[in-house]
Amino acid sequence: LDAVQYLSNLAVNRDSEKYKRVVMDTENYRSKRQETLIKLAKRLSNKVQKTRKKIVLEPMNPFERRVIHSTLQKDPRVITHSEGEEPYRKVVISLK
Repeated sequence: LDAVQYLSNLAVNRDSEKYKRVVMDTENYRSKRQETLIKLAKRLSNKVQKTRKKIVLEPMNPFERRVIHSTLQKDPRVITHSEGEEPYRKVVISLK
């Protein structure tokens, strides 16, 4: 879905002076994925607190990493950061 969206953005903005953003979604995939990531972030935050060990997530695209960071941003017990190079950047959740 991301690849099709990327190619669509290139095609739409190819000869355009003003950038137009194309967002593709099918059967609410993006909102469902966001809900899943929010639940994952909260569950892993609790796990980090219990085990007192950092957790490194699988590589994620920028949208998914942003959801994890935003979800845990106000959690006073954990901190997040990203490591690695695209397309293999991973979110790390650790104790503050």
